[in-house]
Amino acid sequence: MPSADPQTWITTDKGRTGVLFWDWQLPKQELSNRPFFTRVLPAQAARSAEVRFRGLARGSYRLTVRRTGFKANDAHTRYLEMGSPASLSRTQLTELQSLTSDAPEKNMTVRIGSDGNYVLRVPMRSNDVVLALLEPVKPVRGK
Repeated sequence: MPSADPQTWITTDKGRTGVLFWDWQLPKQELSNRPFFTRVLPAQAARSAEVRFRGLARGSYRLTVRRTGFKANDAHTRYLEMGSPASLSRTQLTELQSLTSDAPEKNMTVRIGSDGNYVLRVPMRSNDVVLALLEPVKPVRGK
């Protein structure tokens, strides 16, 4: 679907709408890539994102929001904090794997009214990548 924001991809299929958006900020880098990207690089606060869904059918929708960024689905930063070991212990590997579980930071039901609109506001940090998925909830029948 078209978007005026160059840092956004939008898709829809069978009532489901996915919006992928990010806050790419070119880092101030005075070193070559290897020394620069082998140190912990904390994120900075950025302008919040606002996603406006329009033309939705009235009803209940499942909203999930997933994020990748500094210390969010981010095993790389923890690996650096461990001292970048050449080989990982079983405990270290388990810890790193647990940091990339991709659990949603938001998983909730929202009601869409007769106007068909919903606004999602998401706090952002530098270089975060966020996926918001809005999908109709199918009613449970027979109970």
